[in-house]
Amino acid sequence: MTDKRGIPVTVAVSRGWPVALLLFGMVLVACCLPGRVLAAGLLKAVNGGDVPTVIKSHKVDVAINNGFARTEVEQVFVNSGDIDLEAVYTFPLPKQSSLSEVSLWIDEAEVVGEVVEKERAREIYQEQKAQGNQTALAEKDDYKTFDISIGKIPAGGETRVRLVYYQPMEIDLNIGRYLYPLQEGNVDEERIAFWSVDDRVEGQFSFRLQLKSAFPIKDVRVPNFQNDAVVRRLGGDGEGAGEVWDVVIDKPAGGSLGQDIVFYYRLDDSVPARVELIPFRADPGEPGTFMVVVTPAADLQPISEGTDWVFVLDVSGSMNGQKIATLADGVARTLTTMPVNDRFRVVTFNNSARDLTGGFVQATPENVRGWIERIKMVQAGGGTNLFEGLALGYRKLDDDRTTGMVLVTDGVANVGPTGHARFLELLRDNDLRLFTFVIGNSANQPLMDRLAKESGGFAMNISNADDIIGRILQAKAKVSHECLHDVRLSFSGEKVRDLTPAKTGSLYLGQQLVMFGRYTGHGEVKLSLKAKISGQERSWQTTALLPEVATDNPELERLWALSRIDELMQEIREKGEGEDSRRQVVELGTGYSLVTDYTSMIVARDEVFENEGIQRINADRVARERRAQAVRANAPVQSHRVDKEKGGGMFRGLPSPGIGSGPVGPLFVGLAAWLARRRKRLK
Repeated sequence: MTDKRGIPVTVAVSRGWPVALLLFGMVLVACCLPGRVLAAGLLKAVNGGDVPTVIKSHKVDVAINNGFARTEVEQVFVNSGDIDLEAVYTFPLPKQSSLSEVSLWIDEAEVVGEVVEKERAREIYQEQKAQGNQTALAEKDDYKTFDISIGKIPAGGETRVRLVYYQPMEIDLNIGRYLYPLQEGNVDEERIAFWSVDDRVEGQFSFRLQLKSAFPIKDVRVPNFQNDAVVRRLGGDGEGAGEVWDVVIDKPAGGSLGQDIVFYYRLDDSVPARVELIPFRADPGEPGTFMVVVTPAADLQPISEGTDWVFVLDVSGSMNGQKIATLADGVARTLTTMPVNDRFRVVTFNNSARDLTGGFVQATPENVRGWIERIKMVQAGGGTNLFEGLALGYRKLDDDRTTGMVLVTDGVANVGPTGHARFLELLRDNDLRLFTFVIGNSANQPLMDRLAKESGGFAMNISNADDIIGRILQAKAKVSHECLHDVRLSFSGEKVRDLTPAKTGSLYLGQQLVMFGRYTGHGEVKLSLKAKISGQERSWQTTALLPEVATDNPELERLWALSRIDELMQEIREKGEGEDSRRQVVELGTGYSLVTDYTSMIVARDEVFENEGIQRINADRVARERRAQAVRANAPVQSHRVDKEKGGGMFRGLPSPGIGSGPVGPLFVGLAAWLARRRKRLK
């Protein structure tokens, strides 16, 4: 590392991850664990010495509207030393996010970055940095982080950088959740050994979120920031005109970027099951893009028969200390809530796996008491042999009983088989629903999502800033009810193509189906949803209009491309990198200006782009998106519901469990009570 890589050394210390909730939500436990973790901030080689580069300010603006969120982060970096310096800012990779805008202020003017292949972007960056020119580079580190390199922070000066990403929003059990990730998951051992992170903000930290909803909002919540967040309801009467909410968090100078920010909003109990279709089409001569969101109502009954539960628990070194003690306490509390006709089995894994219970144990009071004492003796240490843990969990199953497997991990597979194909082969040999619970950011979310989807289960992310009781209740509802499985959504009547994701999987109680697509015609289109409930085929239909021109939401093009890229990367992780799949990722990344595993965003002076023959595709796209955002900011809230004209449309004649259309008994009452805790200075 040369002098130009100087970045201050700070070991980021923050609260660690709650574990008890990961036992699928049978325990109402709220706890946080202390531990050393990395956070968002400036990277510096461990023991690399102090260099006077700091984050002067960190400003975040979030807009949630029309089914997706736009997150804008603007930072100012200051170099108080007497030589020019390079800085690398890192932050955890948000789930399903498209990093599509990185801007650098050069000669006091904003320059928007352009996306090219990863190797070429790195070469241009290194050349510009060597010449002493201002430049920046945004790269994706697999599933873990986005890294923003700033080639030159001038001596005694400062540099201003902006980044923007988009992500689809989903409603779960009438609850919307937005996560601004700042705390990394402590899962990359090589990264932790080499880098330390300065997560301090010398000056202002500000976070503002604006929510626009076409449906009435019952309540909002910002856990862990109750004393800091100013929450206001700015507009809407709850009578069909939509609502606008505003959340502001201002932290004093010297704050840190070590804690996630989670924002919850709860729709009113009267909000119906529905189908929403949001279109974009700039010109009749170009293909259109749409996002469809299906919030189903279906008669999903509680599961009352005796169930076998296999808990596969990560006891590797990253779980050491208070984490393992709290994990044991969580298992203990879970076992005490099981009905007597349930059975349980506990498998632990680190470098190897162990069947702790030696098979299934009936959940009698005597057995539960005895195993609680043994589980509390479990010690953490070693690596993470996830494959062996799952393989052992699949043994000794009883074909005559309903069985579910709960995988709890805060890390990644780093011992034994680690390729996706081996894990999928293991799953396909066993007909068993797998529920994966991932603690923290920067974990192997692509693998966890794929395993859950392939088995017909679900994956849930957990942040240390989450409101634990609420996440537990959401998980409990899913595993304790029937689900819609083998779900298929199809379109007819117009030229709809390139649907993504191509395979839906299962939908659990309260979950939404979010899908993107392209179209070339215009006019009425028929939507058909088919699924099975307890083996019986069910179907629903409604109609929607695909417009000839719709210019309000150009960001949908990026979200469609990102979803397609995710599918291609899933194929690459399972089957290996092929020339065609890599080419498609590169074409989508460069065509829609997205930072991917094979494409990066370079920022440089205009003449550099011209000399390199790089078209200003992203600059034009950003200008179009900003015009649309300005229009939306001043426009009334718009509803994109398409089934309301048909007296219920897709859901006509179906009994509703109340998710999205009314109370659901004790579960919903508990969920409502959780979210309805008072906020500070609510106006």
